[in-house]
Amino acid sequence: MTTTITHNFLNEVESFTERKLHHKIFLQQLIDEANKNDTVQKFEELAFTGKYVSGLFRAIKIGQSNPDVTNLQMIKEDLMRNIEKVITLIKEMTSNLNAEVFAEINTKFIELSKDQFNNITQLVDDLDQVKKYLNYLKRNIS
Repeated sequence: MTTTITHNFLNEVESFTERKLHHKIFLQQLIDEANKNDTVQKFEELAFTGKYVSGLFRAIKIGQSNPDVTNLQMIKEDLMRNIEKVITLIKEMTSNLNAEVFAEINTKFIELSKDQFNNITQLVDDLDQVKKYLNYLKRNIS
């Protein structure tokens, strides 16, 4: 059975979380590609990984101000591995887009300069919100 994410999905996410998404247009591109290529499970994996990365960011922020946290380096390494996973999933999901659109995505999210890192951080926050809504849907539909 093919799962499709509705076109109104991101509006529903914003309504549910009571927060505006930073990169709604890009997320819609990812959803459109996932629906078109029957890879919705990859989008869900991206949302899960984004939520996990968001949690790692919070753990690092808390850990830096808490001298009792002794595994901060391990958390940072896990963070970098999972940011790479987010980037890999984005590349996989957008590989069928035309070269111009893919170049724009690459410039905005994939090349890890300071600007791209800020964009990916915002995107991860968006994915965290998406995952919260997906979890809500799964709990209330089952």
